[in-house]
Amino acid sequence: PASTLPPSHCIMASLVGEDGRPAVVGQSTGRWLSLEDFVSSEGGSLQEADLRCLGFPRDWPAVYGKSAALKALIGKRGCIAGKRVAVAGEPLPEDRAQSQVASLQFLPLQSFSNSERAARAVPGLIVVRGWAVFERLDREPGAAFVAERYWWNSFPDGRWVDLTPRPEALTQLLLAEAEGSSKQLAVLSTAEASLWSRLLEWRFPALAAQQQSQQRPQKQKQQPQQPRQKAQEKPPKQDDSRQAPAAAAPKAATKPAKVLDYSKWSKLVDSDEDEDVPVRSAEPEEDCGVKDLAEGPNAKKLLPVPDFLVGNTGGGGGTNCYTSITKLLDAEIEKGESENMHQLAQVFGKMFHNGLMDAKRQNFYKRCLAAIPADAFVVVLGLGSIVPMLRAARRGAKKGVLLETSKKLGGVAESILKANKLSFPVSVVQGGFAAESAVTEALRRLVPKNAKSVVILTERMAHDLLSNGIVPSCVAVHKAVRSCVPGAALTHIPRTVELVAAPVEIRSERLNEFDIRPFNAFRHTTSNEKADFWWWPVRLDNQQNVRSVLLGPPKTLCGFDFDRSPEIALDEVRRTLKLEATTRGRCNGAALWWTAKFGEEEYSSRPHMAEQRPGAAKEQQQPPCKSEWKQAVHYLAGETALFPGDTLDLLVSITPCFTVRMLQQSPFSVEAPNWVQAPNSTKFSATVPVLPYHFLMLTDLERLEVYQRAIRAAVQAQKAKLGRRPRVLDAGCGIGLLGMTAALEGAEVWLCEAVPLMRRMCREVVAANSAAVTEKKGLVQLLPPMMSTRIQIGHDVQEKFDIVVSEVMDLWCLGEGIIPTMRHAHKKLLADGGMMLPSKLMIFVQPLELSLWNQAEREHEVDLQVLGKEMKSKFSPMRINQFPRRWLTDEPIAALEVDLTQVPQQPADGDPNLEGGVKLCIRMGGKPALRAKISTATIDHSGMLSGYGIWWAADLGHGNVVMSHPDNPQRSWKQLVRWLDTPRFVAEGEEIQVLTCYNDHQVNVEDIFVPREMVDQYQEQLHAKQQGLTAAQSRIASSSGQPGGQTKTEPAAQTPAASQDEEPALEVD
Repeated sequence: PASTLPPSHCIMASLVGEDGRPAVVGQSTGRWLSLEDFVSSEGGSLQEADLRCLGFPRDWPAVYGKSAALKALIGKRGCIAGKRVAVAGEPLPEDRAQSQVASLQFLPLQSFSNSERAARAVPGLIVVRGWAVFERLDREPGAAFVAERYWWNSFPDGRWVDLTPRPEALTQLLLAEAEGSSKQLAVLSTAEASLWSRLLEWRFPALAAQQQSQQRPQKQKQQPQQPRQKAQEKPPKQDDSRQAPAAAAPKAATKPAKVLDYSKWSKLVDSDEDEDVPVRSAEPEEDCGVKDLAEGPNAKKLLPVPDFLVGNTGGGGGTNCYTSITKLLDAEIEKGESENMHQLAQVFGKMFHNGLMDAKRQNFYKRCLAAIPADAFVVVLGLGSIVPMLRAARRGAKKGVLLETSKKLGGVAESILKANKLSFPVSVVQGGFAAESAVTEALRRLVPKNAKSVVILTERMAHDLLSNGIVPSCVAVHKAVRSCVPGAALTHIPRTVELVAAPVEIRSERLNEFDIRPFNAFRHTTSNEKADFWWWPVRLDNQQNVRSVLLGPPKTLCGFDFDRSPEIALDEVRRTLKLEATTRGRCNGAALWWTAKFGEEEYSSRPHMAEQRPGAAKEQQQPPCKSEWKQAVHYLAGETALFPGDTLDLLVSITPCFTVRMLQQSPFSVEAPNWVQAPNSTKFSATVPVLPYHFLMLTDLERLEVYQRAIRAAVQAQKAKLGRRPRVLDAGCGIGLLGMTAALEGAEVWLCEAVPLMRRMCREVVAANSAAVTEKKGLVQLLPPMMSTRIQIGHDVQEKFDIVVSEVMDLWCLGEGIIPTMRHAHKKLLADGGMMLPSKLMIFVQPLELSLWNQAEREHEVDLQVLGKEMKSKFSPMRINQFPRRWLTDEPIAALEVDLTQVPQQPADGDPNLEGGVKLCIRMGGKPALRAKISTATIDHSGMLSGYGIWWAADLGHGNVVMSHPDNPQRSWKQLVRWLDTPRFVAEGEEIQVLTCYNDHQVNVEDIFVPREMVDQYQEQLHAKQQGLTAAQSRIASSSGQPGGQTKTEPAAQTPAASQDEEPALEVD
């Protein structure tokens, strides 16, 4: 209780900002409680009134074992899974008596700032982030609980202490430490101030009363001044009978119609306009501009956002990505065929293909191997891009060895060697190349004792050079070889590697008429609390509609001479790097690339824009070579305006067995906003918070323009039809460009985005374009973060929408939820006569002859068909036109059509769902598909059927169609290839059949092919069964007295029909 606190801890009934001053709405920065900081065990949204009757859980601790609601809240699998749960009493007297604590003031309802203040003042005291758990005392015991985001402190010995003042009559708190408990600094909003006031009134009534009594005298002092101010004003001369008393003024103000009566001129009109003028004066002016509906006293508390909507948690630097996925590959092999195995096959297939088609890379290793002594023994570290290993094997069976860390990849290597009729030993080192003892043991059996020369060849570079472990691997293998053959000459391919950095500007500014500069803030941050990476792979030469400029020459970060491996230290090194500017620009990152050398030979991940060597222009005119390795870009914590001659100071951390990290020391021109979690002086971190395809989609003009044409046509059509501006919902709005397109046509728009960080970015982009929206008399209203399927008419919005637009299609078309989004919109949100964009989806398939490895096989004269068998995947995302291929039909097959205004309901188990009246129930993912269809096509060109190309089209109305067709110039979506398990030859004129089915989130395509011999066998079985049935009917007829074995026609016809009606549909997975 507050009364037990010593005088130095007098509780203040005030809300204080980060600067220690009383908080002011719209100005003060701090961490403020909001309705989003409360989670209910019952799910759904909480309102302020739901927080009134909260208390310590009754019957604790027994209630934890009894109450399913409490476990669902803070259990290990709860929505706020507690890592540690404990009851915290009031601070001990000795804790309060510490000099550092005694001098501090701790404020009610501000646990975030209280815990940080204590941690700064007391050495060793740390902040613990979690939740305070209360029971709803207005419900049955154990029925409902509420968790409040709450911070406290911990001593070095792990003992918790909570210095935040407790609510009156509440001596202990149930605290749960859990993930997802961070709280960002923000400007105080009206809703947050209102919530604080209500909680203070309910939890600290005495303090609330004290605060009100302190504010009352100030109001009384101000009230006498109001009559004097009115007395000084000279009102217009008018009849006494029409002058209202002062006390009645507020009532009069509530009736807008009486405002006109204060002047005798209000009803004077021109006789020619006596009917028009009153109508115009009474007509309310349409609201226009932009609004954030999450602010204000009516802000809605929403459910926690699912993890998959929080942001990207994979990719980037700081992890040994290659080692991780090879371990995962071996683990999946143990399980057998799985969905993960198909995805891993795609990953490795893409790596192998990029490496094989990289002509510069293959020529580098070809020339290097040609330059080594003929009797040299070659140790190849990893399968790499395959061809260098095969070139080493061609030198002789006893002149080398392949060391691999993955069992699966080792088996693939053996199969490839066998297919190419080569003998070359393969040894799997499961401990990894950095494990010197394991490598030594493997090499001792394979390296000849009399070897005079040993060459270590590796392709274990990464985008940032280091993070695939090239340095520790080469160092460990070098030492192992030296211990096996001490007298041999030892060298490496490549012998040296050098990593450089250059200042770079990678920024988006405008996309058509929209200012999208705020979106650049996403380049300055980690994605969320679960991700902590330091760079992102970027092809600087392939940034369309983006300003991508090198602002200065590269500077060397680090270099390694592997022939001197014993001298290489693997410890972290920190130093200051000074990058000079030679071009004017706004620097927001540092681009890294590397160069590998062996003698005069060189291979580099250098972008074309940095080429300065003689002959560079000629190289750029050659067909582009898509290397496996991109440039690694460190996005910094803001933007810095650079002019020629300026210098940018970066603190660099280099760990040879890890990665490179950077932190800008020079002052920023513009710092990244706090809400994007930008890196600070205590943490190296910077990368994007969203998946890279968001940036690709943002710069896709074709995609944007087709949607804009459709939206403009729809708005104009509805405006003409309704005689007013239409109401438009942009569901899954991203940064709001589609909704703002409608607003620029004068529409009233609601933007709905569920991802909190993306919604905040949408808010910034909308604000940047608010002047244009206002000028066009449009209105943009940003809904609180929610899925559009949670919008309730009459609660979140007052009326239904005239237009619903959404672009939540992926390369599968359905993977991001376009069906549930539009199904709900049509049923619950769309007004009668409303329009949906899109309203219809089409899935197309086309038989295809394509081999990923044919071109590489021709160029390198090798057999790589083993890769198609060993790295088999059902589907591959790719841009089909970038590969040599042949379409086996002239036109694609329209395999599925989905009318989003009439999406079928989920069939029950066993219900037929195959179009055409066939009694089949096609299942997907363990339950019936929404719909299935068998399509037939005739082959126009003989060839080897490898699979089916798949793409989609979405009808946006008025002749506008957005599609992922291979010939379409859009860049947002690739196509899919559904590979056949076994390719087969098909002849011109031959018919093929494809089964296509879909559910809410997936599309599946299956080739229907029954070999001729299987058809013949089935027909023979059917014929034999029919003969047996006829014989049985004859025996029955004879026993019933029918002459000549004949049966009555009528019963015979009725019996099969009746049985057919009762026959359930055949279920097929």
